[in-house]
Amino acid sequence: MPNNLERSQKYANVFLELFRKGSLTTRLDTESFQLDHSDAHTVKVLSISTTGLGDYHRDVGYPMGAVTSKWIPFTLNVDRGCSFTLDRIDDDEVLGLTIGLIAKEFTEKSMVPEIDAYRFARYFDGAGKKVTANFTGTTDTLLREIDVAATYMNGMDVPEEGRILYVNQELELTLRGALNRIWSNDFAVNTRIETYNGLQIVYVPSKRFKTLIELNPGENDTWGFSTPTGAQDINFMLMYPRSVIQATKTAKAKFFTADENQRADSSLFQFRIFHDCEVISERKEGVYVSTKSAG
Repeated sequence: MPNNLERSQKYANVFLELFRKGSLTTRLDTESFQLDHSDAHTVKVLSISTTGLGDYHRDVGYPMGAVTSKWIPFTLNVDRGCSFTLDRIDDDEVLGLTIGLIAKEFTEKSMVPEIDAYRFARYFDGAGKKVTANFTGTTDTLLREIDVAATYMNGMDVPEEGRILYVNQELELTLRGALNRIWSNDFAVNTRIETYNGLQIVYVPSKRFKTLIELNPGENDTWGFSTPTGAQDINFMLMYPRSVIQATKTAKAKFFTADENQRADSSLFQFRIFHDCEVISERKEGVYVSTKSAG
């Protein structure tokens, strides 16, 4: 029979795997960045810069360039958690199944929407370019604005490869109507547009796609996140993944059996995630946001 440490790690992995599969922002995870997690409330991002080219001289050879590296501290501010109690269940297999169902419900309905919404709002704050538009009932305007966003990034020397176009789910039909398509006689027809001019398209539920959100404290029956007055809907967000950093310091689970839990004759499961994200100021031109016009 597994001990509680093994159980906790197993259950934590269930939560995190479901999150990775369901979250729309995990594809922005900065695995290519070198991170130092040694401090309690910060991570350090390794930033490397080099000099450019110089003239080669046949008598002295190559001009001597330089490589500069520094660790940039990034403070994490979002510390979230929850606990669940399960009435005494003696059968370990049944317990695992129950927690699996809880994990699925919790990640799909709560954790995934909250973290995605928080990240999108943060990226709006740090975006290098922000515009407003209203695409209701129009098609060509939406495509033109997406082209403008891509052209803007090209002009700012943002790499083209790997860009992601996040589109408000409410504009999916508008985007479909903007493109002429020819259908074959295939038995299965997929009308969803998944790429446009090399851009990977990801559709975002409107609730997660706001310029501002509030994280509720979990007190007085206020959980998760809410949309405050003054928040705007985001139409689309064109992003170059290496323009942002997403860091998770802690994603831990604890499990206590009904015998160990002193408060009730129930098993106790606790989950905590300590994370944050931001747009890297030197690369902010890799985030372009269109928000809905007011009124």
